[in-house]
Amino acid sequence: MFGFGKKKPETLLDKFIFAVYGNPPPPKRANVGEAISLAANELLAGTVDEESVREQALALSSGPIPYSTQDLALATALHFFKQPQLVPHLGEAQLMARMNAMQWLQQGLAVPVLVKSFEDTLYTMYKPG
Repeated sequence: MFGFGKKKPETLLDKFIFAVYGNPPPPKRANVGEAISLAANELLAGTVDEESVREQALALSSGPIPYSTQDLALATALHFFKQPQLVPHLGEAQLMARMNAMQWLQQGLAVPVLVKSFEDTLYTMYKPG
């Protein structure tokens, strides 16, 4: 009568989270400070100012996705790699970033779907010619 005990309908985001992280998904576990450092230094090679990286990482970590530290670093860096005005400045950084992403995938530190999206996006935006 009052809707007690009724399950809220799953959203597309819920379905995505369940598909990527499992149902139920793990609790949020990203070390945001470490993710900021990884994104700024390891993935973006110091090309983007750390305050901008911090703002993006904090915005992403406040959402519902239960990122690992490396997932959050990848999602944060991807935001900057996708900005057309930064492409000329991130050409060299993207090579190391892609290698880091693959290494994190092999170590089980990042989810395959995010690494694939990262790789596909960088391949498309930074391919020669």
